[in-house]
Amino acid sequence: MLRSLASILCFCLFITSVQADEAPPSDVKFGMFITNIHDINFSNNEYDVEFWSWFLTDNADYNPSDRTEITNSKNFSIRNDTTQQIADQYLHSQVFKGTIKQHWNISKYPFDTQQLVISLEDTLEPSDTLVYSIDPTSSIANDIIPEGWTLKSFEVISTTTDYPTTFGDPTLAAGTNYTFSQAKAVITLKRNGMRVFITSFLGLFVATFLIMIVFTINTSARSLATIPLQPRITLCVGSLFAAVGAIYGLDAKVPYTTSFTLSDSLQITTFAGIILAIGSSVISDILVKAEKMVLQRNLMITLWSLFLILHVGFNAYLISTSV
Repeated sequence: MLRSLASILCFCLFITSVQADEAPPSDVKFGMFITNIHDINFSNNEYDVEFWSWFLTDNADYNPSDRTEITNSKNFSIRNDTTQQIADQYLHSQVFKGTIKQHWNISKYPFDTQQLVISLEDTLEPSDTLVYSIDPTSSIANDIIPEGWTLKSFEVISTTTDYPTTFGDPTLAAGTNYTFSQAKAVITLKRNGMRVFITSFLGLFVATFLIMIVFTINTSARSLATIPLQPRITLCVGSLFAAVGAIYGLDAKVPYTTSFTLSDSLQITTFAGIILAIGSSVISDILVKAEKMVLQRNLMITLWSLFLILHVGFNAYLISTSV
């Protein structure tokens, strides 16, 4: 009889310990209201943001200001930290302000769409003991969108981040993986890029205009008889300087990227047009002096058509798919 009672007691203790081990993680409801976005800096890959945040939990010992950080920030600060008890729960609120690191997608610049991401994470407890749930009332102020941009969407989601490390704990085996809960705000902005397009690529437009003048001269026998080779080469050199100046201006505005962009296409086809214009001018004079006028005219029309297809046609297609 005593053995039976002891067995039952051991079994109950075992079940209790298993249930304790399988206890669900503590839930922290997170919400945010973004009050400011400014200093969007493409060349430095960053922007500044300010937002109210709140954490609702039934854990009296939980203090988010001491353990929550913006993981993708260069720096951040917290102010106006307050706590109030509502029934058996604790509501913590504070203001975060920080400079956020951002990888900009400039493949369609200046008709680009950017996703600004703000990632907050608890630094003490992994996701098996603490998880974020999202307050659906999280939102963004209507009047804070920077000039030249349009807000396409805003959402706050709960996700996780993996850390394949023991954090120096010698009792853990190699290959240990920690997972932490993360609250992530995603702000999708669309640039109103027509004005930026005109001002940023003005030098390339000037270069294109000069190239077209040279091609126009080369395809006209009367113009060739009036305008010698030297002025046409001078126009090509002018277009080269205009294009180089535009490139320097763009490099100061947008970050380096390994992907092919709209600005790359405009630059490459403009320089190709300059080469074609110089080559066609020299070849045109050679054919005219050799009295091969028909061949000269057909060749010049072919080269001009090739430039229009490469530069105007291809770039017009890229712009139409970007706007």
